[in-house]
Amino acid sequence: MKKQLLIAAVAATMTSVAMADISITGDAKYEYKSIEDANNSTTNTGNTEVNVSIKGTNGDTSVVVNTEFTDGSSTTAGAGVNVEDMYMATKIGDVSLKMGDFASGTSGILGEIDNGARATNKVSASMNVAGATVGYHTTPGSGVSDSVTISMPVAGYTVNVKEAPNSYTAYGISGDVSGFGIRLEQQASDTADSDVTFGNLTYSTNGIDLGYAWISADDSATTVTEDDSSIFAVEMGQASNGGQKTNAVGLKQFSAKTSVAGNTVTVKAGTLEHKGAVQDSDFTQVDVKRSLASGATLAATYTVADTANVATGTAMTDTATLELDLSVKF
Repeated sequence: MKKQLLIAAVAATMTSVAMADISITGDAKYEYKSIEDANNSTTNTGNTEVNVSIKGTNGDTSVVVNTEFTDGSSTTAGAGVNVEDMYMATKIGDVSLKMGDFASGTSGILGEIDNGARATNKVSASMNVAGATVGYHTTPGSGVSDSVTISMPVAGYTVNVKEAPNSYTAYGISGDVSGFGIRLEQQASDTADSDVTFGNLTYSTNGIDLGYAWISADDSATTVTEDDSSIFAVEMGQASNGGQKTNAVGLKQFSAKTSVAGNTVTVKAGTLEHKGAVQDSDFTQVDVKRSLASGATLAATYTVADTANVATGTAMTDTATLELDLSVKF
């Protein structure tokens, strides 16, 4: 009898485990960075980072926790253990819900203009209505992230509209035209002289991916806050970059990406434009990535950029940055 009870208990446990769907993924990297300024002064730094994502699924419901581990001895803010995302996604009827702590990505509307900072206890609800995806997003008790979004296909394009009450209205369109990929977005601010436009054109020919991207802001606009762009080599919204965000009104960049002897090579060149007497800042970046037999990826990025001196209105030229990254995904 005891054996039968034991077998039944083990069987029940195995059934419970079989029903569970838990995955653990992540990535890790070591960064070495060497920065040489116009005075030939060199600064060398290193950084270790490990990201672990845990996802549990039961039917149409999933729970995600994304955790970042960085060097605890580093002076960088947030060093140690940082829970970046923590949310639940589920469905109630035709409504998809996402609740918790999470950030929006750069691929979404205004992703290259607004810093999609993580909101705490955020709620996003969306559903399909007559071929359009309608969403409502809010942070209870805050109202900072309150917005309504609509996304729908129109004549082969994807059209997006986002309304953030008492803040801005955003419009976006993306798709393909005769082999050209297009993405155009505008943030029409409720504040005068604070509109921002973003565009990205891409075209592939003979194994080369070409691109032209730009951001244009009204003269007094300081609404470009994105500081982790997936497109631009130099950030327009990075406050620590010589204070350039306050005075930047435009960003233009050409890019080309191809494969050479097993390496992925990307070249970017452009200009960060400033208002007033501050000189424009030119930049060039070469990035080379290679997959290693060990399963890791080695990347070398070399960037030469002018750093605008906001105080004097002059440019401190040719700040060179070499970054070496050894990373792996698991």
